[in-house]
Amino acid sequence: MKRRLYLLLAISVIAAMVLAACGAPAAPSGGAAPEAAAPAATGPVVNRLGITLPDDALPLEQQVFRYPASEQTYMTWDASVYEENDGDVYGWPDSCVRPDKDFSPQPNVCESWSVSDDGMTWTFNLQKDKVWSDGTPVTANDFVFTFQRYARPDYDFEWFYSMMGIKNWAQVVSGEAPPEELGVKAVDDYTLAIETDYPVPYLIKIMADAWIVPQHIVKDRLDDGTWALKPENYVSAGPFVLESYEKGTRLTFVANDKYTGPYPPMVDKVIVEFMDPQVRFAAYKNGELDAVGGGYQNDLPPSAMAEIMANPDLQAELISWPNFITYYLFFDSWNAPFDNLQVRQAFSHAIDRDKIVNGPLQYQAVSAYSMNPPGFPGENVEGLKDVQAFDPELAKQLLADAGFPNGEGFPKLTLYTREAFPALTNAAEAIAAMLKENLNIDTEIQNLDYGSFMDALRAEKRNMSGDFIFALVPYEFDFVDGSNMLSVWGGCEEAGTDMSQMPGRHTWYNQEYNNLLCEAGQILNDEPKRNELYQQAERILVEDVALVPIYHGIFNALVKPYVKGPMFEPNSKGQVTWNRFRFS
Repeated sequence: MKRRLYLLLAISVIAAMVLAACGAPAAPSGGAAPEAAAPAATGPVVNRLGITLPDDALPLEQQVFRYPASEQTYMTWDASVYEENDGDVYGWPDSCVRPDKDFSPQPNVCESWSVSDDGMTWTFNLQKDKVWSDGTPVTANDFVFTFQRYARPDYDFEWFYSMMGIKNWAQVVSGEAPPEELGVKAVDDYTLAIETDYPVPYLIKIMADAWIVPQHIVKDRLDDGTWALKPENYVSAGPFVLESYEKGTRLTFVANDKYTGPYPPMVDKVIVEFMDPQVRFAAYKNGELDAVGGGYQNDLPPSAMAEIMANPDLQAELISWPNFITYYLFFDSWNAPFDNLQVRQAFSHAIDRDKIVNGPLQYQAVSAYSMNPPGFPGENVEGLKDVQAFDPELAKQLLADAGFPNGEGFPKLTLYTREAFPALTNAAEAIAAMLKENLNIDTEIQNLDYGSFMDALRAEKRNMSGDFIFALVPYEFDFVDGSNMLSVWGGCEEAGTDMSQMPGRHTWYNQEYNNLLCEAGQILNDEPKRNELYQQAERILVEDVALVPIYHGIFNALVKPYVKGPMFEPNSKGQVTWNRFRFS
């Protein structure tokens, strides 16, 4: 899916931060370099919410966290996630639930929830003392208003919430039904009900992205999104509120003294410095930023990573974690030559993934042998590694058995890529070289812009023309559930005799795979069982070589040692996930 830049650090993460005196920065005015150390405050430091900070905390006026982003178009998720850079700070509102380190939904604005026996009605009980930063109560009507805005036909991201299966969603989006008929209702001020067309066991996880907007501010004025750019109009239900917006320079947020949720802010201010990605690493080294990296603008390119790895001090400040994204080779398995399983198998064994991630993608990726990335719910990374292991001799034999000995008679290929990001281009060039070396197959690389690429992908699915049969495709998660990334390849719908109507976005169809996804999608309150079924389905996907996974992306970030908090503690799988939620 296409995303723009997203928030470097989760709001719950920033809220939990505190700046310690040891090695702390100088006051963040004018980009001055940090001092080697700063004294702790004399006596307890109490923030504007009345919270006493740890004994080694800096004085309150120095509890300021600085990180970079790009200039904002909007600061509201609901405006459109396709607006340029709108997502950098969208997390300043608040959502129904928040995921913990293991991605399990935890109470937030919604204190508790339940689901009916048939799995088609969810009831959420809201925190009753929750208010917007102007003192207006947060109610279930704000959620209703927000979802009705999400369902607007002109909202570019409405398809994301279509995954929730909300009753009448498609009809409202298409304009066939008014927003009032959407299956999201306020039972009373503090009880929200969501009706779905079918059981959706993962609905609660998508509610982590149900970022509410203030109905009383947005409904009758400033509906173009500019309400979120002016401090006098911007109200927040989250831990921070907008203090100032200096166009082209920075945003400043301050702790919301009316916040009553589970993530009370510790730092007093957050300054978002608008910076070109190419200068952010230098700004961090100069003490102008407290954190850098962890996003999509390559703040820490390979050259920066090489410098970091050669510098013990910088290396000690480095945090790396796998992003939930998979780059894979797609085949049109309904058209020659990729309708032949042996051809697809040959390709899967001809690619040396380790050579790619240790060469042109060093520090940016890990080898992939599965669709679901490491740490993702239901993943089976270790169990699938051998299925498509690098084996050039086996690859040659398989291609010969398919009728193309030493590549003879094999058509010249075009490998399509989407957007000319350096990492993607480097990977495509390496793949083409390996196909030539190991299979004697010539491959031309053709880069397409995002729109043209997706149009061609959809047209191939629709027409089965054979015009778009081979591509290097990225897919990043939408929500953290075992169903999400596997749904790219199938689902519950029956295609019948019209293969263009197959579920998923690719021309691969396997009824057993679909049956497993469908069965898992009907199971409520038993995620281990659902994940077991997803693992069975993914094995079918990989063994039938619907795809050749190439690599999973890695995020790298630098964080100053005086930034403290629980976000650096690993989860149950040993992963540091402190800034995954964003959400991206």
